Amino acid sequence: MSPSPGDLQRYARRVGFGLAPGERIGDDPVGWAAAQLRVVPPIAIIEPDGTPRADLPAGLRLQDSGDGLMHAWQQAIDTVAAVRARSASLGEAAFRREQTERVVIPYYRLEHWKEVQARATTAVYGPTPVFERFWHFWTNHFTVAPGTMQNDVLVGPCQRALRERMGGTFRDLLWLAVTHPAMLVYLDNVRNTGPNSRARRERWTANSVNENLGRELLELFTLSPAGGYTQQDVEQVTLILTGWRVQRPDRSHRPGLPLGTRFAYDWHEPGAQTVLGRRYQALFKAESKLEDLISDLAAHPATARHLARKLCVHFIDDEPPAQALAEVERAWLDSGGHLPTVHEAVLRAGWRTLTRTRKFASPEAWFLQLHRTSGAELPRALPVPGEPGLKTFWLLADLGQPLPRCPQPNGWPIRSADWLSRELLDRRVRLAQLLAQAAVRSAGAAARERVAELVAAEGAGLGEGRSLVEQALAERDPARALALVWLSPEFLWS
Repeated sequence: MSPSPGDLQRYARRVGFGLAPGERIGDDPVGWAAAQLRVVPPIAIIEPDGTPRADLPAGLRLQDSGDGLMHAWQQAIDTVAAVRARSASLGEAAFRREQTERVVIPYYRLEHWKEVQARATTAVYGPTPVFERFWHFWTNHFTVAPGTMQNDVLVGPCQRALRERMGGTFRDLLWLAVTHPAMLVYLDNVRNTGPNSRARRERWTANSVNENLGRELLELFTLSPAGGYTQQDVEQVTLILTGWRVQRPDRSHRPGLPLGTRFAYDWHEPGAQTVLGRRYQALFKAESKLEDLISDLAAHPATARHLARKLCVHFIDDEPPAQALAEVERAWLDSGGHLPTVHEAVLRAGWRTLTRTRKFASPEAWFLQLHRTSGAELPRALPVPGEPGLKTFWLLADLGQPLPRCPQPNGWPIRSADWLSRELLDRRVRLAQLLAQAAVRSAGAAARERVAELVAAEGAGLGEGRSLVEQALAERDPARALALVWLSPEFLWS
């Protein structure tokens, strides 16, 4: 028997962001989803037709990793320092004006707006929403957020760099995430210095060990507390991570020294360290200790178990069926953490359990789903003075998920229960009404037909609410009908 249109739409929301108007899956939903994982698609701020948006200021291009990123970061640091230095000579009003123009707007607003806008438009208008949904999972798993050493310009490039490793193994993804300049800065590993290193012996720095990255590497990124590591293991991992720093083009930069992530032996704790009973000692190069540790943690059975559960909780249910957990864990172990293989196991389990499991959409997922399924255009306005219109990342903040400002390194909640509250639901009601009215104004005469198509695609899945939606359509109120679809229990849950 062929799958029902309602089940297909629900599955498309579960593993992606729903079906766009006119989009069809066919009778092989898992195959449709898995095909999107075989290549790494480009990401950009795009228009509904998939072409790059051409009306943006030149300064809003997406910055890649590399020397250019380090120069952009140094420029941000220098700009903030220069503005602060002028605070004593300027009156309060003039200082606030200069700070807004030179720091707040370019770094605290536009830097994050362009990344969120690229993330949103690629998910809604791009051809591979399933890939984007898994990328969102991994950017949340390896959370980096602004707030440390003027790191705003580093966050988006780190998240986008993860995309390039999603066609390979978890080991390679883990290595990139842990050693990326954004992570080393965010979790303070740039200050992590061996107590017996040359830098400490000769008093080049007052910094000593910093456990932030070492702890999160074990607790969040790989084993989880269920893996049985100890505080001593955290301390030993921290020592292995000493010396992993970031070189920017500041006054300490020497000609010929590469910019970006670097291993500085003079800041590294010499000798051997033991983690989970294995001794790590560099015979030929000191940085090989971290390479070996990353390989071992990625291959550890506790990592497979932890990540299998986390993927299933994210995509399937707060309490995933045991069979789904076992299937994803087995795919991980058998493939050596090959991510497309693991992701396909999640897709299969998500389809097989569709009628007996459910997930409540996070604010971001719901926001993107309502735009993709209805054809409503995403907000376009820049967050600058004098530009009217809705701003995507401020709307997400109002919904309770102010990307990319995640408050904790453990990422945004992935359990349905964490997003269910009267206040957060009330915010969705108000935003759904606002967006539905905007969508209808934009669509003009086609609005009613577009909403009717969405209702037909949702099918009987709308349950008792379908009559209310059809009544709104009969009364020529497509905005109310659209909002009712977006706020129905069947749409909020997938």
